[in-house]
Amino acid sequence: MLNGRSHPNRFFRNFIHKPRAIGAVLPASPSLSRAVAAAAGAALDALAPAQAPCGVLELGAGTGALTENIRHMQPVLIERDARFSDLLRSRFPELEIRNECAVQALDNLRQPVGIVSSIPLLNNPEAAELVQALERCYLAGLVRYLVLYTYGAFDPLRGTAVSRGRRAEVVWQSLPPASVWVYR
Repeated sequence: MLNGRSHPNRFFRNFIHKPRAIGAVLPASPSLSRAVAAAAGAALDALAPAQAPCGVLELGAGTGALTENIRHMQPVLIERDARFSDLLRSRFPELEIRNECAVQALDNLRQPVGIVSSIPLLNNPEAAELVQALERCYLAGLVRYLVLYTYGAFDPLRGTAVSRGRRAEVVWQSLPPASVWVYR
């Protein structure tokens, strides 16, 4: 709780005010968060030994629903909503939290990273800009792996340069059910 309000309530209020930017009524479910964390861990483990030392960026960290299960990876949290950034700082004081746009964070990348993203790509008016930034970083060799989830039925990055994606899992305990996608 922060200021007497629960994280789901804060998330829901933001959804009501900015539904296309938030993309869901509630934060990722614990089942979805665990599935994303498992996929990110497997993607990191699959890197060649020479590639293994890379940081992790969590794009659209929101209330920290995914962060809770990937915090051991020491991700840098990227969240453009100042209120969510403040919440993240109180929940995860040991992690670096940047109050900035995901596209800006990607444009500033200089070292290869793994990416975990909660940013909606289906109904977000800024999705095309984010996908272009992800493609630029992927083609430049700055994205070692990308893990994201979607509530849609199909690969959210199909037809892009980030072409080596696979559905790692369908999480039926999520509302609505979600697919976890991994790209390398």
